[in-house]
Amino acid sequence: MASKVIVLGSVNGQFTAAFKKLGTLHAKNHFACCIATGNLFGTDEEDDGELSRLLSGQIEVPVTTYFTVGTRPFPARIAERLQAAAVADDSALEGNEICPNLHYLGKRSVTKTAEGLRIVALGGLLVDNDGAASADGVVRKGPSTDACLPFHSVADETSLRGAHGADILLTAIWPRGVQQGSAQTVPESVLRAVPSSDGLADLVAVLRPRYHITASPDAGGQEGQDAFFYEREAFFHPERPDSTHSLVIDVTRFLSLARWGNAAKAKSLYAFSLSQDAPTLVPAGCTPSPFLGRANGLKKRKTALEAEPYSRFSQDGRGGGGRQGGGGGRHGKRTRRDEQSHAPLGPDRCFFCLSNPNLPTHMLASIGDDSYLATAKGPLPLATTFAEQGLVAPPPPSAEGGDRKGEDTKPGAGFPGHMIMVPLSHAATITAGAMHPAGDAGITTQANGQQIAAKTFREMTRFRESLQTMVASRTQQQLGAVTWEISRQRNVHVHWQFVPVPADLVTGGLVEAAFRVEAANLELPPLVAATVASVQESETEEYVPIEGDYFRVWIWGQTKQGGNRDADAEQSRVVGTTLVMHLDEGSYFDLQYGRRVIAKLLGLEATRSVWQDCLQTEAEEEADVEAFRAAYATWDFTLAG
Repeated sequence: MASKVIVLGSVNGQFTAAFKKLGTLHAKNHFACCIATGNLFGTDEEDDGELSRLLSGQIEVPVTTYFTVGTRPFPARIAERLQAAAVADDSALEGNEICPNLHYLGKRSVTKTAEGLRIVALGGLLVDNDGAASADGVVRKGPSTDACLPFHSVADETSLRGAHGADILLTAIWPRGVQQGSAQTVPESVLRAVPSSDGLADLVAVLRPRYHITASPDAGGQEGQDAFFYEREAFFHPERPDSTHSLVIDVTRFLSLARWGNAAKAKSLYAFSLSQDAPTLVPAGCTPSPFLGRANGLKKRKTALEAEPYSRFSQDGRGGGGRQGGGGGRHGKRTRRDEQSHAPLGPDRCFFCLSNPNLPTHMLASIGDDSYLATAKGPLPLATTFAEQGLVAPPPPSAEGGDRKGEDTKPGAGFPGHMIMVPLSHAATITAGAMHPAGDAGITTQANGQQIAAKTFREMTRFRESLQTMVASRTQQQLGAVTWEISRQRNVHVHWQFVPVPADLVTGGLVEAAFRVEAANLELPPLVAATVASVQESETEEYVPIEGDYFRVWIWGQTKQGGNRDADAEQSRVVGTTLVMHLDEGSYFDLQYGRRVIAKLLGLEATRSVWQDCLQTEAEEEADVEAFRAAYATWDFTLAG
C-alpha cells in the first residue's frame, strides 16, 4: 500500500494561503502527511498576525505536517515554546507539536510516522563552532547545539549515518555535487547561492533515501535571481542483495522546492507516493549516483565502487571473473545460452548472470544446460549444523588413488548445504514472457520462450530432487529439505533456495505448520496446496507456470518406518508437499519469510536469520563449496558423459 506525501516550499509565515491550498489538495488526495521545507515561519519583524492566528487555532493545518529548522532562526514565540517543552521533558523537543497537526521534527532527528514512513531530518546551515568557514565558504557563528538556531555541525551530519536508511531525508541545504551527472543544467549563479556540504553528500551515500527534500534559497532581490525549483533525475546507488539474495536497487529522488507564493511561479508544491516495496528495476531516465564511492570511502574499502561494482556472491566485490575469469565454472563447461549476452536490467551488471565478469566462480558448484547451482552467501546453517547427521564430504582418496590402508580415513569437512538454483537466462520469472531469448541486433522475441522456460524449470527441478536425494542418502534419511521460490514480475533474476532440515520435522508436519503460522503472524496471504497442473515436471507434459506473483515452497522428507534406519529403502516413508502463496502484484511481501521460518525450526533465529550477519571469508566459502562438490559428485548429473 502506497502513502501519498505532499511537500511544501518555504512558507515564510504565509500560513493562511499556504494551508488553505494544502487543505483543498488534501480533500482530493488524502495525503498521509505534508513535509514543509525551508523556512516555515517568518521573522519577528515580518509577523503580521499570521503566527498568532496559527497558534490560537484560527488557521487550521489540514494534514499532519512535519518541519525542521531552516536557514534562519525561529521567531521568539516558537523558540520559547520549544525551549519550555524541552525543559519540561527532555524528550519532548523531538516531534513536538506546535499546534494541532504541526510537528517539529527537531534539528537532527529520525522519526517514524504512523504510516511507517521513516523521516531523517537535519536542519540549519553547516557551521564551524570555532567560526571557521563552512563547506560553502561562508563563515557562520552560533552554537549548533541550540535546537532553535539554524546551524548544524559536521558532527551532526556524521552522527546521522547510523540512521540505517530513510524514506525521506529532509535538510536545509544541498549535498555538494548533487547536480553532477545530470542532464539538467543548474546556472552557476544558482549554485553559488545554494549552501551545500560534503558531509551531507556522504550522508546521502550512506542512507540512500528514497526522497531527499530541501528548499531552494530565497533568491531574488539585489542579485536579480528568480525563485527556482530543481528536480534532479532519479539516481541509483550501487546495488545490494536483500535477505533472500534478490537484487534490491536503492533509488533517490532529489527535490529542491521554490518558496511559497514566489513571483516567478516556480513550483512550491510537489506530491508523490511511497510504496512499501523498494524497486528492483531502474526507473526510466535514472542516472548513476553522483556520490559514487563516498560510502565506500567512509568504510575505508580498497577501491571505489565505480571501479569495483558489488557482486551478489562476494562481500568484498573482488568477483571471480565470470566467463573471463573462470570459463564457465569448475568444469569449464559452457553451453549455448551461457555464451549469449544477457543484458542486465540492473544498473551495472546482474549479480546472478554468468556473463557478469565480477561474478566470483569460487561459489559455483555445478552448471547445467539451462541453470546452475551455487552455495548461498551468508548461509543459514553452519558448516557443523548437520555434520553429526552425516552431511559431510566423503573421505578423501589416497594419493595413489586407492584407500589408505592402515591410515585414518575420517570423513571430510561438513558444509551448510544452503544452496541456490539459478536460471542461466536473465529473467524475473520462469515464464515464456520473461525468458524470451535475444535475437539479431539484440531484438527480443518470445518464439522460444515457452521452450526455454520449460527446460529451465525441469533442470532446476532436477537439481532440487538430486539435492534432496543427496542429503537423505548422506545422512541415512535423517535429513529432508525445504526449497522456496519468490516469483514476482519486479524481480531481476529469479532463483530458488534450498536448505536441509531434520526429516522428522517434515514427516511430522511441523515444517508445513511453521510456514502457515509465520504467514499468519506476518498477515500474509494463506498458503494453498499447489495443483498438479501448476507444477508439471514431466518432459512429456506441457509446462504450465503459476500465474501472477507468488511464493512457493517444496517440503520434502524421507524417514524409515519404525525408526529402523537399517531397513530396506522400500520401507521408508516419503512426504512431499508443495505450497503456494498468491501475492497481489506490487503488494508488500516480507522477503525474509522463508529464511525466518527455517531459522526458527533449526533453533538459529537468534543468530542466523539475517544473511548479512552470517557472512564468511572467501576461504570459508571455498572450503564449503569444495566439501559440497565432493559430497554431491555422485548425484551431479552435469558430470555425466
